[in-house]
Amino acid sequence: MAKKVKLSSLVDGLEVPFDGVSSYLNLATGEVLSLSDRVFVAAEDEEPIDEFEGWEQTEYEFAVEILNHPEQYLELPDEDEINEYRMMESFCYHHKDKKVKQQLSNAIIGRGAFRRFKDQAISLGVIEDWYSFKRECYKDIMIEWCEMNGLEYE
Repeated sequence: MAKKVKLSSLVDGLEVPFDGVSSYLNLATGEVLSLSDRVFVAAEDEEPIDEFEGWEQTEYEFAVEILNHPEQYLELPDEDEINEYRMMESFCYHHKDKKVKQQLSNAIIGRGAFRRFKDQAISLGVIEDWYSFKRECYKDIMIEWCEMNGLEYE
């Protein structure tokens, strides 16, 4: 069974900012590994890695390990399972300053909402508050995920 996992490591795994990257928890060590989907597919297909960069070759080795021992790894929730737009809505709704609340709420309407929200949060001087809020949301998601998977956490 898994050792006690660190919530901070799990949250860090969720914060991997790239599309096409997945994170996995090693149940034996508690380590979180992030791998590009491209490298993972190459490992599944047993493609040669001669043309890969050094870091991709390291990822490839991790991918092979995950594929060979899937019972030792759990994939962390991905961006499709995490509704960051709802987080932004909640941040706007719960903000105490009515002016900030209104301007951020307007920023998240329509296409380009994520970029406008971030730009507006920077402009209003609340970007660090947003990052803290988002990290707490990620923490809550990972607590629920740990409990759903029978994992102890600290």
